[in-house]
Amino acid sequence: MEQSSTDRRVRKTKKQLRLALMELLAEKSAKSISVRELTERADINRGTFYIHYRDVGDLLQRLEDEMADRLTALCKDHKPEDSTGEQFPFLRDLYRFILDNADLCRVLLGPNGDIAYTNRICCILRDYFLYDFLSQFYPGDRQRLNHFCSFIVSGNLNLALSWLRDGGQESPDEMARLAGSIIMGGVSALGAPSL
Repeated sequence: MEQSSTDRRVRKTKKQLRLALMELLAEKSAKSISVRELTERADINRGTFYIHYRDVGDLLQRLEDEMADRLTALCKDHKPEDSTGEQFPFLRDLYRFILDNADLCRVLLGPNGDIAYTNRICCILRDYFLYDFLSQFYPGDRQRLNHFCSFIVSGNLNLALSWLRDGGQESPDEMARLAGSIIMGGVSALGAPSL
């Protein structure tokens, strides 16, 4: 029983730190956030912070890595051929993931986020799903495929952030249909045969 209550306290502490960090990152850059400021906002002891993390950058890096790993797993769970002209299970699950991680997405991928991390997320989306999906339409045209991948990934990222800013009122299914129709419209406009 002792282990369970300890685990629960650790989870609670880490959750408080995550929320405090997201609040502070919405106000300023990570480099200007001190451990003292973070722990005061999270209402925890500085010593408790140092049990889990070296510094604010370590906490941020772990949050970024965790989100990137979960996104990679989501991408790998989907086969590109399962997304057709009207069904986009990958996009539906992607928008659910974004909604479930709204606080991280707003801050880490928003205007005050680190561009290197945004690029990392874009590469995961491209390399672990989108490139293979679009290869169905452009089997021999790597240059066109690369340009279209970049366009779609950045467009979806901006669409997702706009959706979150507006309160995420549409469901992930509605967002998947919207994003899917935009992607398929681009596929059609570029002269690729449809599935």
